[in-house]
Amino acid sequence: MRKYEVAALLPDLTVSFTQHVAPASPLFEECATALARGTLIETVRGAVAIEDVVPGDYIETARGAVPVTWIGSTTYVPGHDQSATTLTHMTRITSDAFGMGHPPMDLLLGPAARMVVRHPRLEDLLGKDCVLAPVRDYVDGDRYLQVTPMGTVQLFHLMVQRHTTIRIGGVELETYHPGNTAGQALGQNMRALFLSMFPNITDLDDFGQVDMTRTAREVVDRLVNV
Repeated sequence: MRKYEVAALLPDLTVSFTQHVAPASPLFEECATALARGTLIETVRGAVAIEDVVPGDYIETARGAVPVTWIGSTTYVPGHDQSATTLTHMTRITSDAFGMGHPPMDLLLGPAARMVVRHPRLEDLLGKDCVLAPVRDYVDGDRYLQVTPMGTVQLFHLMVQRHTTIRIGGVELETYHPGNTAGQALGQNMRALFLSMFPNITDLDDFGQVDMTRTAREVVDRLVNV
């Protein structure tokens, strides 16, 4: 089990802050393990560290400036058995990985972080030239480094009303969405526990649709290299 902290924008525009104890399983951990403390989020009032962003703040997204509706966080603790959690390693994207100033500083990302991968061949195959793939799939020992911090690290993820992407240091990362099939394998009690972490919605359908195809690097490479 793992402790999660949640901040949510309620329908009356107040913000609730709650703590939850829930399984250390992919479904639950992915809602809070994308962005490390200190990651700068572009808001309408400038760059703000993720730990200082509050639901209701307007952030810059691919859909324009929209309010954050939910933020989840949990803590990476070193030394956990890999079979007991997905949170065993993180990925560091090194500064200047994509050219001078892109990103301007190292980015430390958790296992839930997915980024936009673009290739012109995808347009013919999928009708869109981009997909989402886990950042950790691109670890290469150079630009993308697998790291195992020796101390605790607070991690976050954030959600807006409609699934989209945000730019962090020039890297396009997705906002939180559990996936269109998240509820298919959930029993009644686990579904209720999961939804209790989202006081801003009432049903899984309220998450809406995933904005673009999610896949793995292996699949992307196979598609574009045919």
